[in-house]
Amino acid sequence: MSDYDVAIIGSGPAGLTAAIYCARYGLKTAVIEKGIVGGTVTWANSIQNYPGFIDINGMELMGKIQEQAQKAGAEIVYDSVSAIKEKGKEKEIILQEKTITAKAIIVAVGASSKWLGVRGEKEFLNKGVHFCATCDGPMYNGKEVAVIGSDNRAAEEAIYLAGVTKKVYLISSKKELTAESAKQKTLREKGVQIMLETNVIGFEGAKMLEKILIKQKGKESALAASGAFIYIGSDPNTSFVSVAKDKEGRIIVNEKMETSVKGIYSAGDCIKKELKQIATCIGEGATAAHTAAKYVQEKDSY
Repeated sequence: MSDYDVAIIGSGPAGLTAAIYCARYGLKTAVIEKGIVGGTVTWANSIQNYPGFIDINGMELMGKIQEQAQKAGAEIVYDSVSAIKEKGKEKEIILQEKTITAKAIIVAVGASSKWLGVRGEKEFLNKGVHFCATCDGPMYNGKEVAVIGSDNRAAEEAIYLAGVTKKVYLISSKKELTAESAKQKTLREKGVQIMLETNVIGFEGAKMLEKILIKQKGKESALAASGAFIYIGSDPNTSFVSVAKDKEGRIIVNEKMETSVKGIYSAGDCIKKELKQIATCIGEGATAAHTAAKYVQEKDSY
């Protein structure tokens, strides 16, 4: 007998939404999370494009969704997954602390921030180089910092930092920012200095970060800054699961969120898709739960 009807790996918007739906279908549901429940969304200082909330921070939003999932009956299991194996008609999930079984699995593990891959980046990690402005920005009160990136996330963090630091640079290798126009307008209003067609080639300092090495139109120079926050995209956390993926490791699913392996579904930012938003993850989580529930119910009817 399986430990759970459905095991959901990951507790971001997709995973917790899937948990709400699975639990409400009457399925014994586990949400496996190795870190903070809510995922990287909890880092967001201000979310203004999620329906129903004009402005809400990520921790508050995900806290509400977690509460709803647990009230529905989902169980949070704090552990990390190393592998998934077939065990007869069940799926065996190898955790660090134990092994559990489930009739169906929903992989909703999201993605991790990409590194620039330049000199000094790892040496100055948490000594000036960061991936979360909301977490680490306040320590740079009265100092100059830079955000490296071009999209909405980079713009949001630059806007946040403009309120807690002396000066913010937004550095992008692109000719134009990819952030939506409303955010670009706020960047200008907050006095963020935007540096386009600029490549970061390294980080320097004594014990802490002091300079960001940049290259503009073939000319190298150094930008004085105490902090650098990197937002250049993400890599999916899917190495543990053996299903069809694209060349970047993103899981390939159909419109039902089915993967290439029967009984394994996927949703959220770890799948191959065009738009990565909280709203899209919510829909994918609901769809994956619906498909997984039908699968479990059909298995149980035989």
